[in-house]
Amino acid sequence: MLANLDGICEHPEHGEVIFEAKTSSFYRSGEWEGGKIPDEYILQIQHYMAVTGFKGAYIAVLLGGNNFKWQFVERDEEFIQILIQLESEFWERVQSNIPPELDGSDASAKFLNQHFPDSVPTKIELPKEATNVIVQYDLACEKIDELTVQKQEAENLLKQMLGEYESGRVGDRYITWKTVYQERLDSKAIKTDHPTLCKKYSNTSSHRRFSVKSAS
Repeated sequence: MLANLDGICEHPEHGEVIFEAKTSSFYRSGEWEGGKIPDEYILQIQHYMAVTGFKGAYIAVLLGGNNFKWQFVERDEEFIQILIQLESEFWERVQSNIPPELDGSDASAKFLNQHFPDSVPTKIELPKEATNVIVQYDLACEKIDELTVQKQEAENLLKQMLGEYESGRVGDRYITWKTVYQERLDSKAIKTDHPTLCKKYSNTSSHRRFSVKSAS
């Protein structure tokens, strides 16, 4: 295992410990409130402690360019053992050229798009377990629709509270409803007025569109 430390500093009890520095957007301030640290950074510094043997780490963050926070994190031996096991299993898959099991991550979606970029115009019969996966898909779609309505309702209420004003604050949260101006090419007009020029500077791209429909 490897570790690329930002630095090493002294702790009054543990002696030499890790120092890790971060910068983050103001809009992620909530992830650092109340002594919290984002999960990905906890994983990182515990991994560093596994590699170095150090018993702690200072992690500092500058939020939005002007809000400085820091925390000291002690070594968690039980967590480190689980982390080492997971990393070992991952590295075994890398060495054996076995891709990780698919999940709902962007990485899994990217993997599928890269390995199956083009479709073959042939219909196949899927395995029986596809039925359970479709049920999972349908339930997720129902929840998304419900949550989308709830989110839109909350957005509408906040917009009503803002009215003509561009931004507002409540507690440690900022809400903005800002006028944004954009210039866009009128592709339909260009195709009509300058079809040859439009064809010359057009390019073709492709992607695979996914859908689940009833067979009836």
